[in-house]
Amino acid sequence: MEFHLIDFIEHVLNILVFFLLLRTFLYKPVKKFMDAREAKFASERAEIDSERKDADALKTRYEASMADAKIAAERIAEEKRKAVERESEDMRDKAKREAQRILTDAKAQAAAEHEEMLGELKSQTAELAVDLAGKILEREVNPKDHQHMIDSFFKRVV
Repeated sequence: MEFHLIDFIEHVLNILVFFLLLRTFLYKPVKKFMDAREAKFASERAEIDSERKDADALKTRYEASMADAKIAAERIAEEKRKAVERESEDMRDKAKREAQRILTDAKAQAAAEHEEMLGELKSQTAELAVDLAGKILEREVNPKDHQHMIDSFFKRVV
């Protein structure tokens, strides 16, 4: 194998032309495509990061809103509970007053009936005493004597 300078130069020129052709028609378009693709990925990544930040902010607002709603619901429930307690206390007080009124009315009615029955008993007893006295004395008793006998009888009984 002999070394020929022309062949060597020819090969070097071929490699150089092949290198320039590859660089012009293959490397530059591929590099441009790869740079564009990388820029696209970078912009998508930035957009995703921005959307993630927006989602995190929305989530934070949602959690704060839910916490506020929970606090408001607890406050409303506490207010309702207190209102129910006040209402039940009012109902208990009203029932106690009504029971006291009924008891007072019943006592007054019982006292009135007692007085009425006592008066009726006095009247019946007086009539019996007068009848008995009349039979014993066999004479008629006048109203003054009648009242005197009734009063003396009740003084002894009571």
